Amino acid sequence: MIIDDIKSRINIIELAKNEGLQLKKHSNRLYKTTCCFHNEKNASLTFYADTNTFNCFACQAHGDAINFYAKRHNLGIKEAIRELAGQLGLQTPIRGLHGANKGLKTHATRLPDDARGAFTAKGTQRGIKSIGEALKGKKEQFKIHPDAIYRALQEFCGELLPEHKTYLTSESRGLTDETIKHFQIFSIKDYKKTKDFLLKRFKLETLQDLVLINRKQNRFLFINHKIIIPVIEDGKIVAIRGRYFNKGFSDPAIFKNTFSFGKYQSTAGVANRLFNGDILKTLKKGERVYLCEGEFDTMILHQHGKHAVGVLGVSNYNDDTIKRLNDFDLVIAFDNDEQGRKEALKISNLFYKQTGREVIREKLPDGIKDITELFISRQKAKKENEKL
Repeated sequence: MIIDDIKSRINIIELAKNEGLQLKKHSNRLYKTTCCFHNEKNASLTFYADTNTFNCFACQAHGDAINFYAKRHNLGIKEAIRELAGQLGLQTPIRGLHGANKGLKTHATRLPDDARGAFTAKGTQRGIKSIGEALKGKKEQFKIHPDAIYRALQEFCGELLPEHKTYLTSESRGLTDETIKHFQIFSIKDYKKTKDFLLKRFKLETLQDLVLINRKQNRFLFINHKIIIPVIEDGKIVAIRGRYFNKGFSDPAIFKNTFSFGKYQSTAGVANRLFNGDILKTLKKGERVYLCEGEFDTMILHQHGKHAVGVLGVSNYNDDTIKRLNDFDLVIAFDNDEQGRKEALKISNLFYKQTGREVIREKLPDGIKDITELFISRQKAKKENEKL
């Protein structure tokens, strides 16, 4: 269930810290601070690392990470789940939720009156034979492809801000102008003006369905995550991801009170997607494909002439995601950390189960955290050798 996925992926201690709370560690499992839900001088708000829960002994606020996030941002549980799911790259619920223990409803276009009447005796008397007939010629009235919204947003925003371009082409990222253009990266320049533009062009409910705007507080998603990377499938933008960049800093931990608990924010639609997945349609069976962790490693490998795709979150994949890679000679190039190695092994086993073939697992040297760092270190070494 999506709710279980959210709870398992969010560390409530880190969430609280990124929400601006100054936690004091009392033991390996217990952290305390003054409560953010009522005025007090004593540290009554307690977070439990082992159960991933919180409790205030004064105002009685309590619950799990979802409850904390909802109360912190004055959201209902439904809205909190939508936001957290979108930020974590999970399949975001679009319409109603029936509570944490009853599951979620998926997106469903509201039928026009005459189409809904087709289910009734009255509808039958009117001669409506099918829902398809009732909807004929009316589809565009009820549904708009996200690509139309994201393309309008992209056009409004225009080119990258200079400071964003400097960051992307810096030594730590190493992207070229050609790569930035190829992947259609753009900037949110003024989030207030951007939000106003979207609201003038599109219905609020549609923007909320995409998680571009929060339902409860009408907050724009990309306030600080202003470097926007489109996720494209079949030539259409199906989702966008925002990379944190605020006041010249790319690490959200710099600002304790920032609205975020991660370096990325995602709209609905990123669940189980492959970044740069369209490239697979251009390849022949048996060609080598690199599976990366995230957009930047994918873009770096592409820049160096490799066929690369990326999962949008180290565990954001399912069986069907990996099936898309079954026809290729697969190399897994995940980050050189515990989570990266764990997920690489899981994908290796899944790929073998599906194909009967082994994958190649890219082993990074000690001290090298990811593919981007590997290629940048190689470029540095090459430049040093050229000086000799």
